[in-house]
Amino acid sequence: MIKLSKHRIKTFIWLVVLASLTGVTLMAARFQSEAVITGIEAEVELLEIGNNLILPEDFVEMVTKKFGPVTGLPVDLVDMRSMEEYLKTNPYVRDANVYLGASGVLVLSLHQRMPLLRIVDNSDKHWYIDTDTVLMPVSSRFTARVPLVNGDFPATKNVKQWPVDDLFRIATVLQENEFMGSLIDQIYVESEDMIWLIPRFGPSKILVGNTEELEDKADRIQRLYKQALPFKGWDTYTYIDTRIAGQIVAKKRLNQ
Repeated sequence: MIKLSKHRIKTFIWLVVLASLTGVTLMAARFQSEAVITGIEAEVELLEIGNNLILPEDFVEMVTKKFGPVTGLPVDLVDMRSMEEYLKTNPYVRDANVYLGASGVLVLSLHQRMPLLRIVDNSDKHWYIDTDTVLMPVSSRFTARVPLVNGDFPATKNVKQWPVDDLFRIATVLQENEFMGSLIDQIYVESEDMIWLIPRFGPSKILVGNTEELEDKADRIQRLYKQALPFKGWDTYTYIDTRIAGQIVAKKRLNQ
C-alpha cells in the first residue's frame, strides 16, 4: 500500500477545491452570459427627517431614456458600469450601484446626498449644500426641511467663496442640539463676525457674531428661552446678542 505524505494530501485537497471553484465560476459566467434581463427597478436609500429629494421611478426612466429598454436583453449586453457612472451625474446621487438581482431584475441601488442647508445667493438662486459641500439645485417636487441661509453669497458654484466652515459649525449645533434645531428657522450672514440666527418665535433675531464658542452660545440661548422668556414675555425683546462671554444682552422692544 502506498502511503501519502501529509504535504501531498494537502496539495491534492487544494487542487480539488481549486477545480471545484473554477467549475462554479465557469458555470456562473455561463449562466450570466445566457441570462436575460426580466425587468428594471430602482432602490433608494431613504434619508432621515424627510429630506428625500428623489423618487425611484425617476431613475428607471432616466436609465431607459439613456440606454434604451433593457427588459429582454441578455445580461452580457448590458453595460452596468456605464449605467452607474451615468446615475452618479445626477446632482442628488452620492453613489450608485447597478447589479443583477433576483429573477433577473436589473437593480439600480442609489444613495442620496444629504441636504444640510438651503442657501440663497446674490442672484436669488436657491441651492442645497450637502455634507460633502456639494451644491445641489432645489427640487421642483420636494423641499428639504433644512435651515434657509441668506446674506452676501456671490453667485457662484465655487463654495470656497462662501463661509461654509462657519455654516457647517452652525448646522452641526442645530443637528446635535434638539432645542436649537427646532428653534432656528433661518441663518443670515452679514459678515463672518456678524452672523444672525432667526428663531421661529421669541425675539426677532439672535446675534451670535462669529462661530467661536458656539456650543456655549447655544446653551445661553436655551437657558434664556426656558428660564426667562416664559415669565418676561415672548415678545419682550426685539433681538438678543450672545457675543459677550457668559452673558446675553437683550434689546427690549420700544413698546415694552
